Amino acid sequence: MMQPLPLPSERQKLILEILEREGVVRNVELRELLKVSPGTIRADLRELENQGVLEIVHGGAVARRSVNDRKLLIDERMTQNADIKKRIGARAAQFVESGQTIIVDSGTTTLEFVNQLSIDLDYLQIVTHGLYIAVAAARHSNVELLMPGGVVRNSTLTLVGPQVLHFFEVINAHYTFLATTGFSLESGITAANLLEAEVKRKIIQRSRKVVLLADSSKYGKHQALTVVPMDSIDILITDKNFDDAAVEKLQSLDIEVLRV
Repeated sequence: MMQPLPLPSERQKLILEILEREGVVRNVELRELLKVSPGTIRADLRELENQGVLEIVHGGAVARRSVNDRKLLIDERMTQNADIKKRIGARAAQFVESGQTIIVDSGTTTLEFVNQLSIDLDYLQIVTHGLYIAVAAARHSNVELLMPGGVVRNSTLTLVGPQVLHFFEVINAHYTFLATTGFSLESGITAANLLEAEVKRKIIQRSRKVVLLADSSKYGKHQALTVVPMDSIDILITDKNFDDAAVEKLQSLDIEVLRV
């Protein structure tokens, strides 16, 4: 039995939620999420543009928000649970040894991980599609930094697109250090953006072990897209507030859970 199509008010509510969170929506992603025609998406965007909440651009729409406002949103995410992120990052850094190749996902907790890397490592190769991650990695004199080409998503300062996926096809890493805005046993690792979900899926495939860096507030949150099921993760590093029952369930999937 076919699922009923969402009403215009429901579609536009979802569009506004994405804009509030990310500052941008793309037509191809909306068609995938809403399962409606391109004409329907264009009509919804025109209606919201007439309301003054967004501006239609080629391939999608952006929130009526200044560049400084977008930067403030990123900066705010960096300060949320800052102490916990530092502890998680420090624990993750203990897995890294000289001579390794590691993939670092774009995120504020993974940024703390890069900041916590030891300066005593002789050599480390970091591969990333995150601009903030790249800047932090470049400050380490012992790090060789590799980055793909691609399209920059302004809301997260992350590179996405076919060039990024093609680039990662040739990478063989010891670890992928993964970020997420929401994960659960039911939905796995989730993401809100189709292009970023594709990149996350690729970097998970290109390493021997996957380490998820996520504080307890992310557990039980569901974004629109499942990247991979939970059993694709080898290690979860989280904080001491993470629920005991959830730990047991994750351990039953052979996921090592470290609470710091």
